[in-house]
Amino acid sequence: MTTGLNVMVVDDSDDLRDLISMVIRRHPEGWRVVATATEGRQAVDEARSAQPDLVLLDIAMPVMDGMEALPLIREAAPDATVVMLSGYPFETAGRGALEAGAHGYLEKSDLVRSLIPRLEKILDGSPRGA
Repeated sequence: MTTGLNVMVVDDSDDLRDLISMVIRRHPEGWRVVATATEGRQAVDEARSAQPDLVLLDIAMPVMDGMEALPLIREAAPDATVVMLSGYPFETAGRGALEAGAHGYLEKSDLVRSLIPRLEKILDGSPRGA
């Protein structure tokens, strides 16, 4: 199920977007970053064009934040799994993200070490990737 996934990374931080993209590209089953975006409106357009399998979507961004972009991305790429990324703890923003239609929620702390295993758990059905 997780072989050869096409991934879109959405975050307003260039450094974090690059770091997450690097981790994704190192996945042993050939995950690819097919699109990136720096804010929600751009993410909707990129999702429509790229039709990614997985979208990693930051919550706090300028122009249009992740919570505003979430339903539009789900509409633009209906087959995509959308995982929200945030510096906020689950108790603060995670429940709302899941209720709004996200498939999963990951806190940004320690993403380099744990991103792939946590994403694989979400893809297997655990919404928090715990």
